[in-house]
Amino acid sequence: MNLEIKEIINNIKLAHKNNLDKIYLQIEDDEKTEIINLESGEKTKYSEISKSNLLIKMNMNTLLELKENKKNPEDLLFEEKIKISGDIKLLQ
Repeated sequence: MNLEIKEIINNIKLAHKNNLDKIYLQIEDDEKTEIINLESGEKTKYSEISKSNLLIKMNMNTLLELKENKKNPEDLLFEEKIKISGDIKLLQ
């Protein structure tokens, strides 16, 4: 897993990190969209994510704000810079 993903995991402040294999991060950039599994750090396709998983969507600027701990995840959710779909119980 790369260092940036580890920083993001820490900044998301998950209560339990045992569900990371079911949580995906979708990062949108002007040119492309990447989906990364938080446990493995590997890229995946949208079609491989089930509804029992959790998908956290954000753009690259929001990712940098989160990585650099400039804003907390709750504020970014409130500002609709982070969108979540799937099983939100996985965040508990």
